[in-house]
Amino acid sequence: MGRGERDSLKSSIMAVKIRLAKCGRRHWAEYHIVVADARAPRDGRFIEKLGHYNPHTAPSTVHLNEVRALKWLLQGAQPTDTVRNLFSRQGILLKKHLQVGVGKGAITQEQAEERFTAWQAQVRR
Repeated sequence: MGRGERDSLKSSIMAVKIRLAKCGRRHWAEYHIVVADARAPRDGRFIEKLGHYNPHTAPSTVHLNEVRALKWLLQGAQPTDTVRNLFSRQGILLKKHLQVGVGKGAITQEQAEERFTAWQAQVRR
């Protein structure tokens, strides 16, 4: 493999992150949850906007497109620590875990849905 081939291969592989992009005014920031190339600046170019996070309400407000977030996670996008915590509270990481189990044949789709609804019932208590 020549140098030109290696360079083109490197450029085709893109590390994708799910992270927060700051918006709002000074000292009262709100955040968009976005999928972006890891090399892009924090408030710069992004691939897709997944939702919105407002830490100033009690409790914090999170509006999220869960289907798209799960799609990106299953494709290998890496969430930052804060986004990982938000996804964990919303149950998206559990859905990803269960879908990986379904894909490997460890559980069926019905069992995965039962486990997720049981988790939701336990959290809402």
